[in-house]
Amino acid sequence: MFNTDELLSALDELGEAAVAAGERLDVAVYGGAALMLASNFRFSTEDVDIAEIGIPQPEWLDNAVLRIARSRNWSEDWLNDAVTFHLSSLATKRDHEIFGSFPRASIGDVGLTVSIPTADYMLALKLKAMRVNDPAKGATEIKDIRALLQVTGISTVDRAIHCLAKFFPKSAAASEKQRFLLRNLFPELAGGNESQKSNRNAPRYPLRSGSRRAPGRDDFGR
Repeated sequence: MFNTDELLSALDELGEAAVAAGERLDVAVYGGAALMLASNFRFSTEDVDIAEIGIPQPEWLDNAVLRIARSRNWSEDWLNDAVTFHLSSLATKRDHEIFGSFPRASIGDVGLTVSIPTADYMLALKLKAMRVNDPAKGATEIKDIRALLQVTGISTVDRAIHCLAKFFPKSAAASEKQRFLLRNLFPELAGGNESQKSNRNAPRYPLRSGSRRAPGRDDFGR
C-alpha cells in the first residue's frame, strides 16, 4: 500500500524518465489511485490502474517502473493496464479530467500528463464491478460508492442505474444485482433522500489541485 505523496513522487520519476527518453506520455488513471489523487475520501492504494499505453510498451517505461518498484519495495506490477478490459467503449475524452503534469517541479519539459475519469464515469465503473462482498475490499468499495453518490448528487436507485447505463448499457439492462445491493447497502437511496451534505468534510471529487500539488499546474476548473 502507498499513499498520495508516495504516488506523486513516483509519477515525478516517471515524468523525469520520459523527459530523459525524449518522449511525452499521456496516461489515464483509474480505480483507487484516481480516487486517491483527486478526492478527499481515499488515502491509499496498492497499485495504479491505467488504460493500455500500447504494445510494445516503451522499454524506458518498463525500466522506470521496475526501478521505482525496487527502490520503494513495491510490487513490480504496481503500474498496470489490467483495468483496460473493464473500461467503457462509450467513454470519451469528455469523460476525463486532466489531473496534472509531471515532474511537478519542472518549468520546462513535461514527460507525463495524468488524467482521471469524471465522477459519474468513476461511479459507473464502481457500480459495474460492485465488489462490495469482497472480504478484502468490500468495506472500501462501499465507502467509495457512497462518496461518489454524494459527489454526483445521485439520490435514488434509478438515477444510479441511469449513470451505469450511460457507460455500460448491457450491465444496466441486467442490473438486478446492482439494484438489490444499492437498496440494501444504501437505504437512503430507496427513500430518495438527498445524501449530499453541505459541510467541509463532505466528499469532494475532483479536488482543486492546489490542495495536493504546487498551484498553477493544470488546476481543475480552468
